Amino acid sequence: MPCTHPFPKAAMIQQIIADLLGREVTVSRGTPQVIERDTPVTVADYVSDGDELGAVVISDLFLSNALGAALTMVPVASVETAVQKWQLDPSNIENLSEIVNIMARVFNHDDFSHVRWRETHLQPGDLPDATKAMMKSPRARRDFDVTIEEYGTGKMAVLVD
Repeated sequence: MPCTHPFPKAAMIQQIIADLLGREVTVSRGTPQVIERDTPVTVADYVSDGDELGAVVISDLFLSNALGAALTMVPVASVETAVQKWQLDPSNIENLSEIVNIMARVFNHDDFSHVRWRETHLQPGDLPDATKAMMKSPRARRDFDVTIEEYGTGKMAVLVD
């Protein structure tokens, strides 16, 4: 069955993130993240105008903290500390939400229904049923390695309906 939303290319994701951070970013195909129920990740979900789930972006512990920190030029040491403590730093996640909100652009195309960012969820934690279902069984998935200049590399999974 074909996807109901376009699949973003690595170059599109790279351009948006690089523009927002004002630093060099590389996005390339990567190996899939293993995501258990207790794995700390962020889960951004995107919904249609009718509030139907259309896409999900999952960022691993490192990338979630690094994207948020890089947006406001927080030192790399804060990212390293959060990762060592196995934590998603609240200020980094707030900043990350700004990035994933803008990333909705990668899913919108004239030939598909429009989606908008709804929320960034923290895992472990409660996720909407539709989001959990897509994480278990997406119609399509791509995994990326995202490298942020001076911060390092993390993993991002993009799932679409």
